[in-house]
Amino acid sequence: MLGEAERRYKDGEILRAIAGDLGVSRQRLAERLRERGVRLRGEKPSSEQVREMCLRYEQGESLARVGERLGFNPSSVRVNLLRAGIALRDPYGRER
Repeated sequence: MLGEAERRYKDGEILRAIAGDLGVSRQRLAERLRERGVRLRGEKPSSEQVREMCLRYEQGESLARVGERLGFNPSSVRVNLLRAGIALRDPYGRER
């Protein structure tokens, strides 16, 4: 049951629809998926994840690569780096 729910969620279905089909609450399904290590769409990164974003970016990884490794899109990585006070590199290699 959870394996199928995880697959459906990763394929883009919304939690509410999957939970309704399974006869459980959306909150309960979200909890169970998190226990399985699934990062839910729209969730903010933990402080540890933000630290890792900063470290990886400062070591030269791109926004896209950092996001890919941690399960966030590049825009989310960028926003979190800026909030953490990290100066962003110019994507075209120009001086800033």
